[in-house]
Parts: sequence; structure tokens; C-alpha cells
Amino acid sequence: MLVEEAILGRRSVKVFDPRPIAPELIERCLDLAVWAPNHKLTEPWRFSVVTQDARTELSWQVYQDLKETNPQMAWVELEAASLKHRRKIHSAPVIIVVYSLQDDDPVRSRENYAATAAAIENLLLAAHSVALGAIWRSGTIFEGDHVRAFLHSPPQSQFVGAVYLGYPAQRDTRRRRTDARAQTYWVPIGKMTEAPPNDLGEVSQ
Repeated sequence: MLVEEAILGRRSVKVFDPRPIAPELIERCLDLAVWAPNHKLTEPWRFSVVTQDARTELSWQVYQDLKETNPQMAWVELEAASLKHRRKIHSAPVIIVVYSLQDDDPVRSRENYAATAAAIENLLLAAHSVALGAIWRSGTIFEGDHVRAFLHSPPQSQFVGAVYLGYPAQRDTRRRRTDARAQTYWVPIGKMTEAPPNDLGEVSQ
């Protein structure tokens, strides 16, 4: 599949066929994900793959986090919120939760986050290239202490996204994007208002 074909053909998929995905196929997508551009080659991405019965355990950990962080919530509300998350977690055969390693240097942390986001885009395109559907989801449920412990996310890491993965079971829909020309500014050439400083040195053409 050509890169252009993959970019233009990829869609966010919300409805999945329940059949499982071969682990080798998931690993192949992850192998392509880690070839994202990464300043200083820190390789900050960390992936937690949730499949089959592990989704039920993940739902339980989400419930524990909800209960601890919302002690004032009535039982009925807690059950309703938990059920909503449980249904979403079981909506896909596979969930790949992605975290980014953080650093004491805020600039490095920002670079790591950007690189991890690029890895998720690689993952989405890789999934599309092998006829899998995927959607990049956010949400606070992957930031709770119980969930993070269950997923073995590194202590110094930031949640970036959860990729829900499976064989698509929905009709392909064409999505719209604003033409890049409407969102692009081409900096004019040769309109400098003042002379540059003399210490810039020679610049090769």
C-alpha cells in the first residue's frame, strides 16, 4: 500500500468484528509504530496491549479508580459510569494503551510526547495497511492508579492515547478535511524590513 493511499484511506473505526487478532499482526503494527521520528532517540513510547479476558480485568480496575476518586458518587451513578466504560472497553478485541516517558527537562518531555503521538499515527496507518480498523481514543480512565498499575505503565510517564483495534464492522464513510491551503501561510521571500546582523556568517545556497 502506498503511503498516500494509506493516509487518504484510513478512517477512525468505532464498530468492530469480535473475532480476535493474531498476536503476530499486533506485533507487526507495533514494530512499525516505533519507527516514528524521535529527537535524541529517547524512544519514549511504552505500549500495554489488552486482549480477551484482560479487558474484563481492566474494566474492574477502572471501577476501582472511579470509586476511590469519586467517594461522593451515589452507587447508581457509579454503576452507570462503570457500565459505560465497560461497554467501550469490550467494544474492540484489542486495546493498545500508549504512554510517553517524561523527563525532568520540560522540553525533553514535550519532545517525547510528540514522538509518542507520531508513533500512534504510525500504528494507525500500519493497522489500516493490514485491513484492521482502529480509533485513537483519549480519556482519564487510563490515568488512574489502579489502571496504571494493572497496565505496568512506568511511574514517570504520561498517557497519550488508547488505540482500539479490530476488524472493522461498519460501513466506510468519507470524512472531510479542510484544504491545507486554507490553513497555510507561505512566508514571502525577499521582503526583509531591515538588514540582518553581521555575525550570522556565510550561509550556503
